[in-house]
Amino acid sequence: MKRNLIHKLLPLLLVLACTTSAQLATSPDILKRTFSETAFIEQFIGSYAALAQREPSPKPEEIKLLKELVELIPKNPAVATELLEAQVNSGSSGMIQMVLANLYFQAERLPEAADAYQKCVRDYPEFLRAHKNLGLLYLQQGELDKALTALSRSVELGDNDGRTYGLIGYCLLNKGKFLPAETAYRQAVLNSPENLDWTAGLAQTLYNLAKYEEALALFKDLAAEDPDEQEYWSLMVNIYLNLGDDTKAASTLEIIRRMGHASPENLALLGDIYLNQQPFSLALEAYQEALKTGDGLPAETPLRTVDILYTYGSYQLAEQLIEDMRARYGDSLDKEQSMKLLTIEAGLASARGDEDAARQSLEQIVEQDATQAGALIELARIYYKQARKLRIEMAPGDTDAEIEISELVQRAILKLEQAARHQDFRLEALTEHGQLLVNETQYAKALPILRRAYDIKPGTNLQNYIKRVEGAVDAQL
Repeated sequence: MKRNLIHKLLPLLLVLACTTSAQLATSPDILKRTFSETAFIEQFIGSYAALAQREPSPKPEEIKLLKELVELIPKNPAVATELLEAQVNSGSSGMIQMVLANLYFQAERLPEAADAYQKCVRDYPEFLRAHKNLGLLYLQQGELDKALTALSRSVELGDNDGRTYGLIGYCLLNKGKFLPAETAYRQAVLNSPENLDWTAGLAQTLYNLAKYEEALALFKDLAAEDPDEQEYWSLMVNIYLNLGDDTKAASTLEIIRRMGHASPENLALLGDIYLNQQPFSLALEAYQEALKTGDGLPAETPLRTVDILYTYGSYQLAEQLIEDMRARYGDSLDKEQSMKLLTIEAGLASARGDEDAARQSLEQIVEQDATQAGALIELARIYYKQARKLRIEMAPGDTDAEIEISELVQRAILKLEQAARHQDFRLEALTEHGQLLVNETQYAKALPILRRAYDIKPGTNLQNYIKRVEGAVDAQL
C-alpha cells in the first residue's frame, strides 16, 4: 500500500513544481514549452515507478505529510512551502528535500532551490530526478555549463527521456559544440519523434555543421508542419545561399514576404540577391519596402545599394532610393554615411548635368570635412567649369561677371592646393592645378607645379606637356 501511495503522490508533487515555474528569460520558446507541456508531465509521472527503487523513499511518518501537500500545493503553494519548511530537518528523507526544492523552484526562489537540489545530489548521488531538476533550474538561470553537467548525469543514471537529450542538445548547440549536439538531438528525435523542437534543433545543428542538404530536408518538413514559423524559411534561405542557389533563395524570401513575415533584414537580403542578378528595379522595390518596414535596417545596407546602383549607371533608381533614405533616416546618418551619400548625390547631379546641385553637395562635404581631397578636386573642376562658361556668356565690359569669374578661378585654385596636401591625391591635384593655370595662360606659374607632378610620377605625356608649356613661357618673354 505504501508503495502504491508513493507512486501516486510524489511524481505529482515533482511535476507541479517543475511545470509551473517561471519561464526562462534567457531561453527560446523551446524551453518554455518544455516546462509546460502536458506530454512532459505525463511522461514524468509514468517514469517514476521504474525509478523508484533507485531513489530515496519517504519515511513512513512523511507519507501523511505528502498526502496533505498534494491537496494543498495546487490551492496555496506558499502555505505548502511553509508547512514543509517547518517539517524538514537534517533527518528528513531525500524525497522530502526534493519536494521542498521543487516548491522553491515553483516560487522562483532559485538560490534556495539550487541549494536544496545540490543537497539532494550530495546525499543521494544516484538521485536521477534531483540531477535532472537541478539541470532545469540551471537552464532557468541561463547557466548552460552547469545545466549540461546535471542533465548529462541524469542520462548516466538511466534517464532516457527525449526531452532530456533535447535539452542537452540545446546546451551544446548554444555553446557551439555542434558534433555532440548532433548526437544528442538525434537521440532526442529518436525517443520523442513527435516533438518538433528537437527536429528543429537537429536541423539547426546540421546547418552549423554545413550538412546543408540534410538540414534543408528537415527544415522543409518543419515548414510543412508549421508554415507560419518564419525562422524555418529564413534558415532555408541561408542554406540555398550556401549551396549557391540564389534563385531558390529569392523564391523562399518571396514566400516569407507574401506571408507578411518579412523583416527589414529579409527584404534587404532579397534586394541584395536581385541586385546581384541585376534586375535592379526588383532590388529597389525590396529595399524600399525594407526601409518602410521598421527600424531594424541599418543605413549602411541601402547606402551600399545606392552606391552599386550609381556605379552601374542606374541613376534614376539610385535617386529614388536616396529619396527614401533621406525620408527614413533624416539626420541620423553618421558622418561617414553622410559623406558617402553626399558624394553619390554629387556624382548623380553631375551625371544629369546639374552643376549647381553637384556643387552644393560637394560644398557640404568639404564644409564637414576639409580633408576630403577627392571632393576638393571635383569641386575645383566645377568652379572652373562654371568660370569658363560664364566667361563665354558674359557681355563685353561686364565687370560684375569678371569679378565672379576671378572668384571662381581662385576658389578652384584654393581647393586644388588643399587637395595637394594629401599624399594619395597630390599627383591628381597638382596636374589639375597646372592645367588650370595653363588654360588661364599663366604659364610661368604652371611650370613649377607641373614639374612637381612629374617628380611624383614621371611620364612621357606629362614630360611633353611640360616642354610645350616651357615653349609658351619663352614665347611670352
